[in-house]
Amino acid sequence: MADHPDFQALPWTQRLLASPNLTIIPENNTEDMTPTAMFNTTLYRPGAITAHLSFSRPATAPDALHSGGGSVNEQCMLLSLGHALDGKPGRAHGGFNSLVLDQLCGKAAHYSAPNTIPPATATLTVDYRAPVGTPCVVLGRAWVVEVTGRKIWVRGVIEDGEGVVLASGRALFIAGREGVL
Repeated sequence: MADHPDFQALPWTQRLLASPNLTIIPENNTEDMTPTAMFNTTLYRPGAITAHLSFSRPATAPDALHSGGGSVNEQCMLLSLGHALDGKPGRAHGGFNSLVLDQLCGKAAHYSAPNTIPPATATLTVDYRAPVGTPCVVLGRAWVVEVTGRKIWVRGVIEDGEGVVLASGRALFIAGREGVL
């Protein structure tokens, strides 16, 4: 998917994907939480999310959790969006932004959880800073800022090719307990 025309046509996505610190996460990665049925069945289709790529890389945010002298990886999704995601003509629905941030923040929380049980969203606060114009390509990123017991605090952003933050989120996830759904 990294060679998808939507990503190869843009200089900023070419630069991003050429980074040596980037680790592409295969779509069929059974240890990964992405993609979920919501994305597979509803969103990954013509007119909606026409191309997508999940990857991780070292977190650069100043509030990113650090361990062993280095930062924990941030989880990222490169998304090519179409008009089928519009809430208003030419703008992605705000609920879509929340969905992407919840997915990415949950994925980041999953990799920092104290066990292998996927964590659940306890709270998610989204700040809408600018409209996500469609069609477009955006980058979503999420990183863990704190882990205390089963509580995992995460931050995430959706940004354009210039690095302008279109939406940001703060979330609290609770790691699952063994033997409990």
